[in-house]
Amino acid sequence: MDHRNGQYYELTIRQFLFYFILSLTMDALGNGMSVSTNLGSAPWTAGSANLAKLTGWPIAIFLGLTSILVATANIFFARKLDWKRFFGNILFGVLFSFLAGVFTTLFNHLGIPGYPLWAKIIVDLIGLTTIGVGISIYQRVNVIMHPIDDLTNILRFSYFNGSAPKAQMSNFVVAILISLTCWLLSGTLVALNIGTAFAFFCQGSIIAWADRFVFPTLVHGNMDKSHKDIPMQN
Repeated sequence: MDHRNGQYYELTIRQFLFYFILSLTMDALGNGMSVSTNLGSAPWTAGSANLAKLTGWPIAIFLGLTSILVATANIFFARKLDWKRFFGNILFGVLFSFLAGVFTTLFNHLGIPGYPLWAKIIVDLIGLTTIGVGISIYQRVNVIMHPIDDLTNILRFSYFNGSAPKAQMSNFVVAILISLTCWLLSGTLVALNIGTAFAFFCQGSIIAWADRFVFPTLVHGNMDKSHKDIPMQN
C-alpha cells in the first residue's frame, strides 16, 4: 500500500511487480554474498546447512522442507487459512532458492571465497544488510514473500506489538536450536559465524530502519490477511 499526502492507495500491478522483483533480487543477492564468504549465513540457512551435514542429504532438500513446514506453521500463527498465501510462500521459496544459487555461483566465480578475511567480513555484512532491506520491502507489500519472513511479519504485528527486532529474533531462535541440536548429534557445526550473530541481533533493526527510510511511502498493506493492524515500533 502506498501512503502519499495523507491518503492510502492500493499498489498498481506495475508497482507490485517492481517492488516484488526488486526485493526478491535483493534477498537472493544478499544471501549469495553471505554464502560465498563462508563467514556465517542467516540462521535458517545455517540450520538447513547443519541438517545437510548431519544427514548427508543435499541442502536444497532442507531449504525446501523448511519453506513448506514454516508456511504450514504460518497458518496456525495467523489463525486463518489462506491457500493463495500458502502457495505464494512456496513459490517465493522456490524462486528465492534458484536466484540465491545463481548469485552464490557468480560470487564464487568472482573470487570472493579467496578474499582477505577483512574484505570477506565487509562483503558478508553488506550482504546481510541487503537481505534485511529486501525483506522490509516485500513484507510491506505483503502479498507474496518467503514463508520465514512471512512468519516474522505475523509475529511482529500479532504478538510483538509491531517490533521487528523482537519478531526476527524470536523467529531465529528456532533455527539456532536446530543447528545446536545437529551439533549435539554430530559434534560438528557449520555455517555459523560472525554473519549469523550479526543477522540474529541486527537484522530486525535493519528491517525497522528500512521501513522508515527505504521507499518510505510504501506501508504495510493487506494487514487483514495475516495479522492484526498494530502500529510499528523500533
